[in-house]
Amino acid sequence: MRQAASLCDKVDYDIHNVVAYISADFTPIKTLRLYGDLTYTYSKADADDPHFGSPWDKVTLTGGTPDDPHPSYNPAYDPWFVITYSGDMDNMSDWYDLKMERVDASVGFDWNFWKNFTVTSRFTYRWYDDEEEYLYEDTDGEAYIMSVGLMWKF
Repeated sequence: MRQAASLCDKVDYDIHNVVAYISADFTPIKTLRLYGDLTYTYSKADADDPHFGSPWDKVTLTGGTPDDPHPSYNPAYDPWFVITYSGDMDNMSDWYDLKMERVDASVGFDWNFWKNFTVTSRFTYRWYDDEEEYLYEDTDGEAYIMSVGLMWKF
């Protein structure tokens, strides 16, 4: 199979990211560490619509019969196969204009309760807002993540 035709255009694509992070760590007693952090992320991506110039209406392929697997392009002969193309690329940038916000907040502790053994726990809350739905999908949501563990240091 051969390629009938292709078009291309350079498109400006701008991405902006802002990340703010704050963290706190506190040790009230020698065996206990408390910590927390907060992260805010904002991302935005914009692009132009591609401009391919005047769209072509058809490509004419000839090669003798439709059974010929490799027809050649030659508009001087009678066509047996026609490909039409619509050059309407308006609003194509909606597919890749992205905008999102995300907040992560975590708190946790490490408690060294006996010699080399430590109990650790962390709770994270995540909020995500997709302000520009990507390919018609709304991915807004929240997540609650809890982890608990035992550590043995040797």
